[in-house]
Amino acid sequence: MGPVAGGAIVAVGRTPAPRWGRYWPRLTPPPLLCPPGGLAMVQVSVPAQVEVMLGSPVTIPCTHSVTGAPGARLVEWFITERDGQRRRVVYSEEGRGGADQGTEYSSRVSLDPDLGLVLPKADVSDERPFSCQVTAGAAGSAEGVAQLRVYEPPEAPELTRNPGILSVTESSVSEIATCSSRNANPAPAIAWFKDGTPLRVPSERNDDMYMVSRTVKEASGLQSVSSTLYLRPSKADKDAEFRCLVRYPLPRGQVGNATSEPFSLMLHYFTENVEFALESPLVITEGDDVRLRCRGDGQPEPEYVFYRVQSPQDVELAAKPDGVLTLPSVSRADSGTYRCQVLDFDSPSEVQLEKEVTIHVHYLDPLTLHPGRQVTVPLGGDVTVTCSARGSQTPKLVWRKGKERVAHGGTLTLRSASYHTGGTYSCEATVPSVPGLQRDQSVQVTVEGKPEMEERPSRLRLPAEGQHIPLTCSALGHPEPQISWSLPGAKPVVSSAGGRVTSEVTVEVTPALAQAGVWCRARNRFGEATQHFTLEIEPPAATPSSSPAAGGSEAPAGSSAAVVAVVVCVLLLLLIVAFFYCMRRRGHLSCGAGEKRSLTPQEGGASAAAVEMKTDKRTEQTGLLSASGTGGGGERGHEC
Repeated sequence: MGPVAGGAIVAVGRTPAPRWGRYWPRLTPPPLLCPPGGLAMVQVSVPAQVEVMLGSPVTIPCTHSVTGAPGARLVEWFITERDGQRRRVVYSEEGRGGADQGTEYSSRVSLDPDLGLVLPKADVSDERPFSCQVTAGAAGSAEGVAQLRVYEPPEAPELTRNPGILSVTESSVSEIATCSSRNANPAPAIAWFKDGTPLRVPSERNDDMYMVSRTVKEASGLQSVSSTLYLRPSKADKDAEFRCLVRYPLPRGQVGNATSEPFSLMLHYFTENVEFALESPLVITEGDDVRLRCRGDGQPEPEYVFYRVQSPQDVELAAKPDGVLTLPSVSRADSGTYRCQVLDFDSPSEVQLEKEVTIHVHYLDPLTLHPGRQVTVPLGGDVTVTCSARGSQTPKLVWRKGKERVAHGGTLTLRSASYHTGGTYSCEATVPSVPGLQRDQSVQVTVEGKPEMEERPSRLRLPAEGQHIPLTCSALGHPEPQISWSLPGAKPVVSSAGGRVTSEVTVEVTPALAQAGVWCRARNRFGEATQHFTLEIEPPAATPSSSPAAGGSEAPAGSSAAVVAVVVCVLLLLLIVAFFYCMRRRGHLSCGAGEKRSLTPQEGGASAAAVEMKTDKRTEQTGLLSASGTGGGGERGHEC
C-alpha cells in the first residue's frame, strides 16, 4: 500500500508552522512573515502524517518555495535518533547531494525529482518523525515535520483454554483462557465475548472477573499482545460459549478484526435437581419394551441406581451411568413403582436425590366362547353364543361375520337358522383408551337339516333335437348331501364348498328325453329334495305350398313366393268381377234362366281361378238368361 498523506505542515523562514492533518486538529495556516527590510522568504509544506503498510514503498513529499532571494538552495531531511539526537540522512544542494553515510538510512533512502524522501520498503523502525528543512541564503530557512505510520495486521488469534474442570463452589476466580495476537503494528486490542455479548472485563483484580493483558515487542519491531481471562464460573455458565475478538487499526481510519474459535467451560457442580420419567412408550401394553430415564443436573454426570419399590423390601435392579433403565417385554406383573437414586456426594444434604415413577401395564386376556368354538344348530332352530373378556380395563365387545358387524356386546343370538346363517363369526374385544390393545376369537356355526335345492330354471325350450345342453343341480345341507340324476350312465361333475354341493351333467336332447324330462335328487340322513327339468322342442315353422305354373313348372317355395301369388290372384279376380259388372250395366251381357251360373275365364292354364257368382234378384237372373247366345243351345249359358 502506498503512502497516505494527512494534513500538511507549512513553515516560513525559520519559524515552524503549526501542524494539521488526520490525527491533529486542522488549523488555518498563519500569515506569511516578511523579514525586516525585504520580501525574501522560504515556505515549506509537508503532510502531517503519512501511512503505509509494512514492506510497501513510501514517499514523503516536501513542497517548498523561495521568494525574494535567488541563489543557492539547500534541502535536507532529518531524523531523530533513539537517543534523542537529530541527524541528517539525505540532502540536495544545486544538483548535488545524496544520502549521508554512517546512518541507518545510508543505503535505503533517496530523493525524488521534487526532493521528496523515498523509502523503497517501509519498516517498523521507520515509524518516526521526518523533518524537511529548506535553506536559501538571505531568505533564511524553514522546516516541516511529517510523522510516518507503518501498519501490519496481526496473525490469526491463538486461544489456549484451561483444560481442567472448574468448580462452581470455589470462592475466587479461576483462569479461563488466554488469547494471543502476534506480530502486529500498532499493537491490537483484545476483547472477550460470552454467547455473542461483549464482557465488560476490568483490569483490576477481584473475586468475580478480570483480565490481565501483556504487550511484547518482538525483535522484528512488531508487537504481540495477549489477554488472560479470569472468572469465577457459576452453574449458568455450563452451556455458555466464549470467544475472544482481536481489533487492529488500518490506514485511513479503518479497523480490522479477527475472532477465535468458540469454546465452552468444563465445570464441576453438584446435583440440585433430579428428574425421573417414563420415556417410552407413553401407553404400556404387555410385550412392550419400556424405557425409564433418570437425569440429574450435576456435572460431571453422576451415577444412577434403580430400585423396584415393593414390600417388605425394595429390590435393586441396576446401576446405570447413562441414567436409562430398560424393562424388556413387560407383563402385567411389572406394573408398580420404580425409584431412581442419584449418587452425588458433593450435593448438600438438603437436596433430594431420589425420584419415583409408577407405571401401569395394560393387558387383555384371551377371549372365552360359550358353548365353544364349534356350534351346531338344527335348520330353523335358534342358537346363542356368548363371548367374555377380562383385561386391565373393561373391554368393548362386538360380533362380526366377515367385515359386517352383526351384534354388539358379548351375546350373539341366531334365530330361525337357515343354511345361509351358518359360517364363521368373530368376537372382537378392544380397549378404546389403549390404542392397539385388542383380541379376537372365532366360532364356526353349522346348520344341520335335510337338503334344500337352490332355485334354478327348470323349463328349457330348445330349437331342435340332437343338441347337447348342460344341466346343473345345486343343494344346501348338512351333512353334505349326495346328488343323483335320473339319467342312466350319467357322469356328473361335482363340486362342494361351504355346505353347498353342485352337480352338472351334459345331455343330448332327444324326443324321448324331452317327453320324460330329467330329475336330480339330493339326499342326506335328514331327508331329500328333488328338482325336475322339463325339455321342450319347438316345432318347425310352417311353409305355404305353391300351385303349378302355366308351363308345368313349380313356383319357388317360401313365404315370400306365397304372398306374391295370393296378391296376384286377388287382383285378377277383382278385374274379372269388374269386367262382368261393367258389361251387364251397358247391356252387352245377358244371362239365361237359372239362379246360378258359372263364370269361367278362358282356360289358359291349370292355375286359372274359378269364380262363382250368386244373386237373389230375379231381374238380374232374367237379364242373364236372355243374354244367352244362339247356336250354343238354349240351356247353355252365355260365355263372356
